[in-house]
Formats: sequence, C-alpha cells, structure tokens
Amino acid sequence: MTRAYKQTMKRGISPVIATVILTSIMLTIVTIALFYSTSLIDLNRQTMEYEYAKEQLTYVATALEQVAFGEGGSRYARFSLTSTGISLLPSSQSITVYANNVKVYESTPLVLQVCGGPLVTTTPKLLYPETGDLATELSKVVAKSGEPIVIVYENFTGRACAFLVPRLRAFYSSQINVTEDSTQKRYNYFILHIVELTKGTLGGSGTIPIVLRNTGITVDEYVFYYTSSVTLSITVGPKTQTIYLTGPDADGSVLIVKIARISISSS
Repeated sequence: MTRAYKQTMKRGISPVIATVILTSIMLTIVTIALFYSTSLIDLNRQTMEYEYAKEQLTYVATALEQVAFGEGGSRYARFSLTSTGISLLPSSQSITVYANNVKVYESTPLVLQVCGGPLVTTTPKLLYPETGDLATELSKVVAKSGEPIVIVYENFTGRACAFLVPRLRAFYSSQINVTEDSTQKRYNYFILHIVELTKGTLGGSGTIPIVLRNTGITVDEYVFYYTSSVTLSITVGPKTQTIYLTGPDADGSVLIVKIARISISSS
C-alpha cells in the first residue's frame, strides 16, 4: 500500500510542477515582449516628435530672417512638447565687435534649443543652411550678403538636441556722393546686421506655438574719414576674427549697424 501510494503521488506532482514552470516561462516571455514593444513604441514616438521639432526649427530660422530684416511683424511655428523640450539659453561666450578700433557692439547672445526625449540619439549635423559643412558654418561668425544670419545644427549633449544660433552679417552696400563744405565727397556704405533674441513667456504642454515678434530695430551710424574700407574685429569668447569690408576708392566709409530684437515666446 505504501509503495503504491508513493508512486501515485509522484505521478500527480510532476504535471503540476511542469505547469508551474511553463507558466512562469510564458509570463517571463510576455513581460519581456511587453517591455521591448513598449520601449520600441516610445522610441518611435520620441523620434518622430524630435524630427518634427527639427523641421519646425528650420522653419523658425527662415521666419526669423523675414521678421528681423524683411517684412517685420511676427511669425509662429507649432511644437509638440510631449517628449521634446524647448528653451532659450544664454550662449557660453559673449561677443564684442570693433570697427576700425571703435567698439560698435557687445552682448551675450541667446540660443534657441530643442531637445528630444531620452530614447532619441543623433550625431553632429548641419540642418540649416541645407548645404555646407558643420565645422565651417560654426566657425563663420560673420556671414556674407545672401547667406543666412542664423544656423541650425544638431548634436548629442546628453540628449539629442538641435540649436538655432544667430550670427552677424556684414557686406558692402553702395557708394554715395555727399556734399561737404561745397565739396562733393564719396563715401562707401557698409552694413552690419545683428539679430538679438530676447526671451518672452515660454511655457505650456502638448502642442504650443512659438511666436517670433520684432520688438524694435536700432540703427547706429559710424563714420570713418579718409578710408575706403572697414575692418571688423570680432571677439567670441577667447577667439578673435578679423573681417575686411572693402569697396571702391572713396573719401571715407560709413558703417550702418542694424540691430533687430526678436522676442521668442509661447503666447
């Protein structure tokens, strides 16, 4: 009786143990599958949102040009902030501009930054202008006539982020005859464009508008006698660049410094 009983119990326990083991394995597999599928869904969602944010940032770059030195007024773009974040941060380096050894501008510019979710990765890449080399564009503090006054690029700095960075633009404009003491003299006119981003009210969640508003333009004129050119010396942090603005022979030169202040806000 005892032996038969033990054999019966042995046959009854084995299926139960097998069922428990199989159930545990299946639950583990389902849990792992759910984890990876959820992570994959989050990755796709964050990537799509970040890609859309980059597209909007390049639109902001072109709109900024129009608002600053074109039609003026305001423009806006919509950003989805479910996983991305947007901020306006001071640059790590101040900028000082001298024209023929005369200080004409000094400021610490602001940079518009859009960062993706924690699952998004990227590599250094130039987004705007669409053609060119990232290192070359980043080193170009002063743009020429016809070149964009802002650049947009992305980099991985703990998170995948895209940056809109203003820069200067300087160029020869024209030569104008001026009568001084009954004597006609020729002056070369040069223009220096500067965009200053100013922080408005930034906040909200979900899909929010980012509004660009031209809050005013300042125009300063600097006259340099007995020279037909202007030498710009631009200091950015520890580095200094020298830009030579030249024109035809003249009795003097005039530099027009045009500063457009653009407010960035979400309302």
